[in-house]
Amino acid sequence: MHTNVLILKAEGNTHIKNGDYPAAIKSYNEALRQTRSEADAVTLLNNRCHARLLSLQYEAALADAEAVIELSPSEKQAQEKAYFRAARALYGLRRWEHATSYISKLITTVNSNNKAANELMARCLQRVNEESGDYDFQSMLDEAVSKFPNADMDRADFVGCIEIRECEIKSLGRGMFTTKDVAAGELLLCEKAMAVAFADPNAFPEASGTMQGEDASAETKEVYADRRAELEANTIAKLEPNPTLAAKFLELYPGPDHKDQVDEKTGETVIDDSSITTRIAYNAFGFPLLTHNLHYLTAHTPQNLPDSLTGSRGIWHRASFINHSCYPLVRRSFIGDMMIFRAQANIPKDTELKFGYISGLEIWEERQKALRRYGFECDCAVCVTEGETSEAVRGERFECVKRIIDVFERGDVTAYERYTELLDRLEGTYTHPPQREYRRAMITPLTNLITGCLQSGLHAQVIELTHRLLHALGFELEITEQTYTIVQWGFLIDEIVVAMVDLVDAYAIMKPELVEDARREARKCYLIMCGEDVSWEEVYGVGGRREREQREEEKGERVEDIVDGVNGLEFV
Repeated sequence: MHTNVLILKAEGNTHIKNGDYPAAIKSYNEALRQTRSEADAVTLLNNRCHARLLSLQYEAALADAEAVIELSPSEKQAQEKAYFRAARALYGLRRWEHATSYISKLITTVNSNNKAANELMARCLQRVNEESGDYDFQSMLDEAVSKFPNADMDRADFVGCIEIRECEIKSLGRGMFTTKDVAAGELLLCEKAMAVAFADPNAFPEASGTMQGEDASAETKEVYADRRAELEANTIAKLEPNPTLAAKFLELYPGPDHKDQVDEKTGETVIDDSSITTRIAYNAFGFPLLTHNLHYLTAHTPQNLPDSLTGSRGIWHRASFINHSCYPLVRRSFIGDMMIFRAQANIPKDTELKFGYISGLEIWEERQKALRRYGFECDCAVCVTEGETSEAVRGERFECVKRIIDVFERGDVTAYERYTELLDRLEGTYTHPPQREYRRAMITPLTNLITGCLQSGLHAQVIELTHRLLHALGFELEITEQTYTIVQWGFLIDEIVVAMVDLVDAYAIMKPELVEDARREARKCYLIMCGEDVSWEEVYGVGGRREREQREEEKGERVEDIVDGVNGLEFV
């Protein structure tokens, strides 16, 4: 090796040891420019490939590795490094099957005892299985916990029976559609984020609550601004070295007013700060690291959720094409930076899938206000119906709910018929079927009453009230002497899961033959809400609420009542 080339190579090696990968690449580039030896070029290419891998320049690293393979067919050591590094580059590019082909060549033709290669092969094969939807959700949960708070998951994407198409309404652009009939609970998509900014749990104000946007505190606004800036920086870092990923990012909606710049020489869209900022503004998702941890709190104390639970932000490619509806057909959940979509109903082929960009439990005015930042107002059936509801009807609903809660909080010994009368009056303010106009105002009174009845041992009332809650949200049931089945799925929320678990407890006393079926349906609701059901027993236990509360009491924890005064409630 020529002296100058040797010096440049040594400089590059030193830069790698010091973690200065751009400087190392620069040194190897100059050495390659000066060398006239093919053998030296092979060594330098292998070294540059290593530096590019360390700097996440996977496409360039793959090109270097493949050049080495072509230039050194008989050099065993160079081939071994090149095959392994090509596989690592392909792993970084999420091209798992192609990666296994290079590892197979290394193991079968060069060195079958290469430990790192065999370990990488095992990981690639796991990723290939995941691409078919075969996930080990328990290991995913374990991985997310072990990496907390930066749960950068090492998992493959799964794309189920869905595809992205142009919507019939041109103004909606592209959307996601089913390619076959889908059953409730079916896994439709499991996708890793393109880029993410994980929340620092210690960065949020202690009493930040859940207020965001205009209602957030100055400290909370500052934290969210930091997350947005971090996400932009992380996105740039991912896109710059990998043109293929950059092209996928440019497919995302840039907003109604943004105009991308085009390079006059190449005709390609220029990725600049503006193109990144506007796409993040319209496509980024806030998310929790573990949905199942958030689920129980959401159902019981939604007003006290700390911002740190959902403060992470990320960009997902396929998920960004799903349009909004206040009555969604799919439910999203998260394990680390993996977003999971499951069917929330039985869905026919060629149906556009939609989910809520914001909570459907917010009142109509607040939903429309929140959606304007995405550049549209929602005109789904729920919004149209609610928007037409008069102030008089809204006032009557408010008064009904207030009276129910007032009686409930006093813990009065009162007739069950009184609550039934008030619930009937409340439900009478709705004129459309619950599939079009779910009874949002009935959720809090019913869930509170179900809890009160269960704690007072009024199991028949728990059953009746749970079924009333399900009907109010559009569910239809088929119940026989021996079977219990949800035949039509409605507006699924966390509170439904809790109510179904309470139903299981009530059936254990009143009708044990229905317990297993009711638990199966409760667990399916949980699966849809949380994306997985391996954490079911951790959250609820085999026996439902009673077992959970017993375990918490044994650990010295206090189970909070949903509403003060719930203890001692009786119906006579």
